[in-house]
Amino acid sequence: MANWVTSCIVLVAAYVGASLLETLSLLQYTGHLQGQRLCEYYGWAACLCLFLILIARRSARLLAWRRGLGIASFGFALAHAWLSVVHILGGSLEGIEFLSDSERFSTWIGGVGLVLMVPLVITSSNFAVKWLGLRRWKCLHRLVFVVSLLALVHSLWWGAAPWPIKALLVIVTMVVVIERLRRQQSHVDS
Repeated sequence: MANWVTSCIVLVAAYVGASLLETLSLLQYTGHLQGQRLCEYYGWAACLCLFLILIARRSARLLAWRRGLGIASFGFALAHAWLSVVHILGGSLEGIEFLSDSERFSTWIGGVGLVLMVPLVITSSNFAVKWLGLRRWKCLHRLVFVVSLLALVHSLWWGAAPWPIKALLVIVTMVVVIERLRRQQSHVDS
């Protein structure tokens, strides 16, 4: 199946998932609380897509979906950021001033992660691979490790999940990143 078709399928699936998250949020919450919960759902959906990108090399099925997962992750992260501004910061970035120091730090970490995702999304095409050259394109797309680390720190610091889920997230992410870095080092050495 063509790469763009696979990406479209993943994006449609992500859109359906987003619609289900919105429906769940509408059924359980109303008003401002609904927006905050939806913000959390989108943040966790972005993290899930990033995690699936990291483990994609282990699964041939996921490998074909990596581009769509990356674009979906960016879309979820963008929706998460927008809903954060609207429902947590009161509709303006000036609301950051009213957060505690640790919340402000976590917010900036999330913002840096979102900004670092922009070049990855822009270069998520066959044209970009040809234009940059495979070597430079791969080097640029290794930013996914940095973005994943920033997303992990942001979600642990600011995320509204119970500590066992946060601990599991740290352990699984560390195992995946260490495994990926170990495999990359073995390819460099050989």
